[in-house]
Amino acid sequence: MRCDLLVVGAGPAGCAAAVAAHAQDPKLAVTVIDAARFPREKLCGGAITGGGLRELELSGLVLRVRHAVTGHALLRLGGAISRVDLPHAAVVVRRLELDADLVAQAREAGAQVREGTALQAVHGDIAHTSQGPIRFGAMIAADGVSGATRRCLGLPQGRRVPLCEAQLPAAEQWDLVFDLDAGVAGYAWRFPCVGPGAPAESCGVYSSKRAPDLAAALARFAAREGLSAGGADRSAIRLYQPGGPYGSGRALLAGEALGVDPLAGEGIRYALWSGRIAGKHAARALSRGAAPSVGAYRRALHASRSGVTLALCARLAGRLYGPDPRWRRAAADRGVAEALAALVSGEWPALPLLGLVRRWPALLRAT
Repeated sequence: MRCDLLVVGAGPAGCAAAVAAHAQDPKLAVTVIDAARFPREKLCGGAITGGGLRELELSGLVLRVRHAVTGHALLRLGGAISRVDLPHAAVVVRRLELDADLVAQAREAGAQVREGTALQAVHGDIAHTSQGPIRFGAMIAADGVSGATRRCLGLPQGRRVPLCEAQLPAAEQWDLVFDLDAGVAGYAWRFPCVGPGAPAESCGVYSSKRAPDLAAALARFAAREGLSAGGADRSAIRLYQPGGPYGSGRALLAGEALGVDPLAGEGIRYALWSGRIAGKHAARALSRGAAPSVGAYRRALHASRSGVTLALCARLAGRLYGPDPRWRRAAADRGVAEALAALVSGEWPALPLLGLVRRWPALLRAT
């Protein structure tokens, strides 16, 4: 089999890449492969922030599945509680439904999607899969934290950290709750969501560092909240590293193959963002009869709004979850919650961050 663009992984990043590439050049033959068959479940809090909804629209995709809507974020840190309005509401989805519908939209846009097709090896411009070899002009690796593309391309696996989540049968509250007092280098969350037939809630713990007792941390958090979080599932996510690889040869990394936001563990927004830019970049190069440039792709990511925000979040995560306790104590200031609300909503957080930066030295001294 031959194609112009081969996309490995049919999650949000892969579908955004396929749709964006086809929109850039409808003449291109775009093939998407995935080892799974859809619908398939994926462990994920399921929140699509205002920034994520913006990236969804920019990618040419539409939110067509059931979702819960929330207009507030609640930040707990150092015993302080800040509840702030979100300038743009966030939604929470079931990945089982969202990903299957994104695959349908990729097909509607003209991409060929081959489910149950696992990548096994890459030799030059040939991808060897469980359903036979595919010759390609360019590749977008969007197969997530457990995908084979990084290994096949000879790239390091990067920073993979744990995630633990439980689905609760009823929604007890309707805010995006971020609790940084959960005893991990991250936070515990409570998000409203949609269950199989009624409003429900997602409850979990994210750590930016390895934490073997994550299930215990989730149990403690749930007990403190008066919840029963039995039957929790554990998974892993790959964190974005500004100095990490962005691709190799004819291949570009996107989505969780590239990495998620280390500050909030947010993945869907940045999957759509990197997939969209990778798809457009690859399509432009292929239309010229060239292979995509990894360096030009990296520069395009860094120059975008979500790219600037992700770089900022990566820097802040190192401070907030680092060894200096003053950062966590100072972060209990309400200005942090306001900046978080701007980040979650996809707005430039310049004004709240500027005010926070001006007061930050005094806040650190006070702590």
